Amino acid sequence: MNELNQKTTKNNDLNTNGDLTAKVFVSRIFVLVMVPVVLLVLVLFYFVSAPFGSFGKPLMIEINSGDSLKTIAGEIKDNKIIRSSDLLRLMISVYGGQNKIKAGVYEFDKPANVFNVAYRLSHQDYGYIPVKLTFPEGINSKEVLSIIDSKFPDLKNKPNYETDKLLIVSNEGYLFPDTYFFPPNADIKVITDRMLSEYKRKMKKYQSVIASSGHTESDIIIAASILEEEVKTSDDRKMVADLLWRRIAKGMPLQVDSTLGYIDGKKSSDLTLNDLAANSPFNTYKNKGLPPTAISNPGIDAIEAAMYPTKNDYIFFLTSQDGKTYFSKTYAEHLNFKKLYIR
Repeated sequence: MNELNQKTTKNNDLNTNGDLTAKVFVSRIFVLVMVPVVLLVLVLFYFVSAPFGSFGKPLMIEINSGDSLKTIAGEIKDNKIIRSSDLLRLMISVYGGQNKIKAGVYEFDKPANVFNVAYRLSHQDYGYIPVKLTFPEGINSKEVLSIIDSKFPDLKNKPNYETDKLLIVSNEGYLFPDTYFFPPNADIKVITDRMLSEYKRKMKKYQSVIASSGHTESDIIIAASILEEEVKTSDDRKMVADLLWRRIAKGMPLQVDSTLGYIDGKKSSDLTLNDLAANSPFNTYKNKGLPPTAISNPGIDAIEAAMYPTKNDYIFFLTSQDGKTYFSKTYAEHLNFKKLYIR
């Protein structure tokens, strides 16, 4: 029995040593295989995360509100700032995701790796101290220019200032009112292009509605600009929109004071008989139909009201000084409301 136990123990020792030898061999093979693999992964990771060699000049990347993370990362890759859009998307997600990115123009004046780019986008690091411009809904071209001049006073000294001003006037109605951030060297064209781009982005989803509305996009924007100036609440705007469209269809003049105010800046209470007789295409007391252009830059609420009017039988309306709208079906009733609420 003792000899048998000794043989068994020796066999077990041999098996154990054999197992250890096999494990060591496997471990060594694993190390030999994995080290090159890890090194290869590190090299590839460095390659896709590393910046490009150099920029010919500073690159400006514009990010609009609502841009998808895929769009943002793709544009930055296409401009050769980073090598991998997928890795940038991953890093932005680590920093808090797409909601952390603020719209604006980002400047990249030197090579940056993907981690630095992700950090900058997620922490609103534009590469400069941005100039904030806020354009409220219903602002007109003169007011747009006034806000730009207040934040960029040096633009008046540029030789193309007078020409650039025409970009604002000629795009009345399409300069989308919102808050924007611009680089300190922005000019009027950069600002108007950004506002026009935001308008197109906002309106993209409404194109099928416009096509089936029976109105052109231009007419809808002009009507919306009147609604923006004339009426305060969403529900009342939709009521007035139907009223205006029906007046146009019947060949009746719109007779809205805001188009006269666009000429001389007067409020309804300041208008005179001479104002009502003014010889201007914006005088909707003398001329039928819509004015030739928008009279302000409307927000989405007014634009939607023009596209989705609420059917009604009213012919006249007025808005009191406290912002309430009064509707009437007869001219006599309308005159009575004017006596009561317009001073």
